[in-house]
Amino acid sequence: MEDKSLDSYQDSLPDTLLEIASSIDQLITTDIPLRGVIHELYPYARTKIGMPLTLAAARALVKAVAPTDVVFIATGWLDRPQISLEIAETDGPPGAVVLGRALQRAFNAIPFFFVEDELLTAMATVVQAAGFKVLSPQAAIRAAGSKAPIHAATVLGFPSNLEDATKAATYLIKEYGPSAVVAVEKGGMSSDDTIHTSRGDNATEHMAKIDLLIREAKRHQILTIGVGDGGNEIGMGLIQGRIREALPFGDIIAPVTETDCLVTATVSNWGAYGIAACLAVLLGQREVFHDAQLEERILHRCTDAGLIDGISGYVEEGADGLPSRVHVALVTILAELVKQGVSSLKKE
Repeated sequence: MEDKSLDSYQDSLPDTLLEIASSIDQLITTDIPLRGVIHELYPYARTKIGMPLTLAAARALVKAVAPTDVVFIATGWLDRPQISLEIAETDGPPGAVVLGRALQRAFNAIPFFFVEDELLTAMATVVQAAGFKVLSPQAAIRAAGSKAPIHAATVLGFPSNLEDATKAATYLIKEYGPSAVVAVEKGGMSSDDTIHTSRGDNATEHMAKIDLLIREAKRHQILTIGVGDGGNEIGMGLIQGRIREALPFGDIIAPVTETDCLVTATVSNWGAYGIAACLAVLLGQREVFHDAQLEERILHRCTDAGLIDGISGYVEEGADGLPSRVHVALVTILAELVKQGVSSLKKE
């Protein structure tokens, strides 16, 4: 893979592209729920990265991912585990599958989605909503090279036990050689190897230790990307100093694992949508980004899978306290921006 250091992303870029990417960043960081967190996270991440965050991630993917490459995407948050391990939230899985779909459309990449074992069935439902046929890893790889079109992905569990997670990370990276590893709304380990919610609740025991997969990927110089909204997710190690300083429970929740690229957003799903939108603009392919109809379908299937809105606690078509109409509206605006952006760049 080519050099992925931040310095390698600083070459000259068209002003129009920077304006489009800045608009995408602005849209996904609009604090509609008035949570008061994104304004602490985004400026520091932007300073670290040195350009619009979605653009840095999208460009890195363009450089890293080749046709029929495997891409690992981790997501899923077991919410309220003290009640039941069957409770998980709607922020994360939609963003993960939208990004996986974008990579499949852009490069014929093969998405491997990783969640806790308890979320395998629910995640498969959401993955299918994005249009994928869920197959075994070997079958999904064969599908990418098939003459008859079949768009496949695989859904795998990842251990929550540190020892098992270490072994799994080593095996998976060696066996499948992904060109990128992405974490969307995935709790990150702090300096004492604990994982916490943004409210400071300990979530260590049952959370898949995806940090170890990220670290193993970095040891092999594989591109890593983190997407988050609360300051406690994998990738936020890049700005952990600001998290400790500015956020409630910052000393407890601040993760240490850094990723090559970090996208902070008001809702983590939106961060993944922003990367997909920027990817579509970069490639000049509107169809790489999804539309309002597919967004509605994905959110609907999240409820069919029993996922809850992590803020309201209801099984409903929304995420992070915002109803589905807000997410659909955001996707509608992003889709129009992609359309206009592709057209403008083609004229230059």
